[in-house]
Amino acid sequence: MRRDINDTIAAIATAHGQGAIGIVRISGAEALAVLGRVFRPMPAEILSHQMYYGSICKDGEVVDEVMVCVMLSPRSFTREDSVEIYAHGGQFVLGEVLGAVVENGARLAEAGEFTKRAFLNGRINLAQAEAVMDLIGAKSGAARRAALRQLGGGLSQRIETVRDKILQWLAHIELSIDYPEHEEEARNASEILAEGGAVVADLKKLYETATTGRIIREGVRTAIIGRPNVGKSTLLNAILHENRAIVHETAGTTRDVLTEEVRIADIPLVIMDTAGLRETSDPIEKIGIEKTHEAAQDAELILYVADSTDGLTQEDKKIIEGLGQSAKQIILMNKSDLRESDDKSDSIKISAKTGEGLDKLFTKIRELFLAGNIGEGAESDIITRERHKILLEQSANHVTQAMQELQNGIPEDLVSVSLKAAYICLGEILGVEIGDDIVDRIFSEFCVGK
Repeated sequence: MRRDINDTIAAIATAHGQGAIGIVRISGAEALAVLGRVFRPMPAEILSHQMYYGSICKDGEVVDEVMVCVMLSPRSFTREDSVEIYAHGGQFVLGEVLGAVVENGARLAEAGEFTKRAFLNGRINLAQAEAVMDLIGAKSGAARRAALRQLGGGLSQRIETVRDKILQWLAHIELSIDYPEHEEEARNASEILAEGGAVVADLKKLYETATTGRIIREGVRTAIIGRPNVGKSTLLNAILHENRAIVHETAGTTRDVLTEEVRIADIPLVIMDTAGLRETSDPIEKIGIEKTHEAAQDAELILYVADSTDGLTQEDKKIIEGLGQSAKQIILMNKSDLRESDDKSDSIKISAKTGEGLDKLFTKIRELFLAGNIGEGAESDIITRERHKILLEQSANHVTQAMQELQNGIPEDLVSVSLKAAYICLGEILGVEIGDDIVDRIFSEFCVGK
């Protein structure tokens, strides 16, 4: 059910759990009126962006001592009158404060409704709104920098520049159709053909960052693969800096896939410790080996662990060959602390027990997935949403089609159809050309209170 945009909304804006401070957020035309019914003492005059000390009361009883900050329209996140109540951070107390607010004129906010109002009220565009959620969920410095760049309007400015160029083409075409006596407008085709290649190249360069964007946002699916007892679980524990996986000298200890998330060299890894690969008659171990093969098929990165005291055996080579080329692979010669391997393969010598060589592994992972794609600064525009990638690709295709149509002598009024489609696709990224159902779906992914 669609809620009235004119409602005054409220929600707990801090994470669930117990903390020193919790925040209840209110936004809407009646925000100050609602505050006046629950806050004591209510100042006779409210100044924007000032803190006030007092109590939240419900049914004549003090619920909590609080600090209140009022942000008057349009100088607030939503561009509406907004109030933030800083209470003690227990969930029961926060629930009581929110209950008092709701009982006195506000309604509970839906997921992402504060950010949605910021979008609808023109404070941010849709790409910037999505960046808010990316920033909240950032798992690395790279993800944080990409989100901040997008939130600051870097991506939006780049898209607006392309939209302006396409709009200029469309305006010239319309003018030449309406006023054919203007001879200078006959240059439309040559100008579009001359400038269109650069526009398409810029759009392609942008949507090709989607792979990097997905990696820094969601992480690299990583499988630790190898024969039994080569130190796969020890490696997982070393990467996590905790004893998460069972380690034992008995071969075949790992029977299932153990999945953990960790950040390495500014890259989130969704890392899977798997059962060792070997021939076995044990039915339970067979199931674990089947799951290992499934993990390898799903992985984007395979860390193949071999025992440096044995070198890279024929069995290792057979397993590596069977893994295929769908994922990037790094061969790790483990147990280097026990024996200096004379192995000549393209591998990294490590000791999962002592940590030797892990820095080289982390550097290699960064080179494979981020080198040349994102810098340490905030200057890079990175696409982090599949929606953006699809729309950028579609826009580039429409511009390419328009250029082909001009080369084939298609009338300009028909060429303008392709250019308008490109213009609309870019507008959908910013939320200019987009339906309410898509907007609702995007903001439903947000947390309540944001």
